[in-house]
Amino acid sequence: MLGENIKLSGHYPLSEYPWAGEIDRLLASAIGSDSAYRAFLFDAVVSLAYIDATAGLEKSIEHCNNVPSGYNSHLGFINLCSPCYAKGIWQYQKAAKPESGALGKLSSELILKFVEHLSPNFISVLAIGGSDYADAIIQHTSGLKILAEVKSAPLMTYPLLVNSKEASTVAHHQKVIMTSSQLRTCDTALYLHDSKLIPLGKAGSDNWPFKGFVDFVLDEAHSSDMQYHLKRWMMVRDTYKNKNRQDKFYYLTNACGSPPAEAKKNHGWPQKEVISDGKTSAGMDRTDDIKKGVYQTLKIGLRHRQNSDYRTAIISNLPAYRHGTDYVEPLVPMLWGFEEDLEELAGTQAIPRNKLRYVFDYIITLENPLLRGLDI
Repeated sequence: MLGENIKLSGHYPLSEYPWAGEIDRLLASAIGSDSAYRAFLFDAVVSLAYIDATAGLEKSIEHCNNVPSGYNSHLGFINLCSPCYAKGIWQYQKAAKPESGALGKLSSELILKFVEHLSPNFISVLAIGGSDYADAIIQHTSGLKILAEVKSAPLMTYPLLVNSKEASTVAHHQKVIMTSSQLRTCDTALYLHDSKLIPLGKAGSDNWPFKGFVDFVLDEAHSSDMQYHLKRWMMVRDTYKNKNRQDKFYYLTNACGSPPAEAKKNHGWPQKEVISDGKTSAGMDRTDDIKKGVYQTLKIGLRHRQNSDYRTAIISNLPAYRHGTDYVEPLVPMLWGFEEDLEELAGTQAIPRNKLRYVFDYIITLENPLLRGLDI
C-alpha cells in the first residue's frame, strides 16, 4: 500500500445544490474581508441551509407573540425561542434540523465552499465524500496536494420568522397548522437575535431562502447593519470561548447545555430538556471530532509518506477555541516516523528530518488557521 499511486476523485462543493451560485455571489464579495466576517457569514449560511433542508419545515413552526413586527411565527435550531428570550422569557420550542446524514454533508460542503473562496492560491477544492480515507483535496499553486479531514459546526444558528394568516388561529407557542403550499405564500425573515432580522422574501420564491439574504448583504445600504451583526457575533464568540454564563448570549450558542434553574422554576422549562446538547460544539471543538481528525490525518500521512508533494490538514470553520490547549496545541510541533528509517547519525540512532512528518501539516479555519508558512 505504501507509496502506491493513489487516484482521488471528487466534486466541487455544493455542485448538487441549485442555490450554490448564491453562495458564490456572497463569498465573491467577502474576498479580503475580515476573517471574523467570513466566520459569521458561515453561521448565517448554515442556518439558511438548515431551513432549506429540513423536511416538513412547516410542521415545526410555532405562533409567537414576541417576534418583531411584520411576522408572527418562529422556528429555531436550538430548543430556546430567541424572540421570547429577548423579552426575558425562557420559552422551550423543540429545535428543527435536517436529518443527520443530510446535516453532515451540508455542513462539510458549505465549509469547503468557503475554503474554495479563501485563497486564489487554492487552484481547486474538491469534496471527496463517501467512505474514502479523506474528505477533501486542495490543489495549491505551489504544486502541493492537501488531503483533509473536514469537521465543522456553527457557533450560533439564526431562526426563521414567518408571517402566516394561519398563526392567528392558534395560541402563543402552539404549532401553526399549515401545509407546505401555504408556507410558500408566506413572507419570511432570518432572525439575527436581539430583535434584529433580515427579510428573506416569500418562502416559495426562487432560491429561497438564500437569494433574499445575499441580496440584503450585498446592498451597500445595509453595510452598517452587517457591521452590527458582525460585532454581535464576535461578542458571542468570546462568550463561547470563555464559557461566560453571565452573558445572556451564551445560551444562544451551540453546546450551551441546559438553561439555568430559573428557567425550570419560573418559566415552565421541561425538566430533562437542554437548549443545545453540550456534546455538540462549534467548529472543530468537539473532542471526539478532534480525536478522529488527528487519527485521519495520521492515516492520510501514512498512506502518502513517500509522496513529498502531499500534505495533511483538518478543515473547519473555527479552531478548537475551548479544547485547543489540551487536545490540539501539544500535537502541533510533534513529528512522527518509522523505526525502519532509523539511521546512525552522529553516533546515535535517529530519523532524518526529510523522513519525518507532522501529525497534521495545517489546520485550515476561517479564523486563526495554522498554516506553517503556506501561502494563501
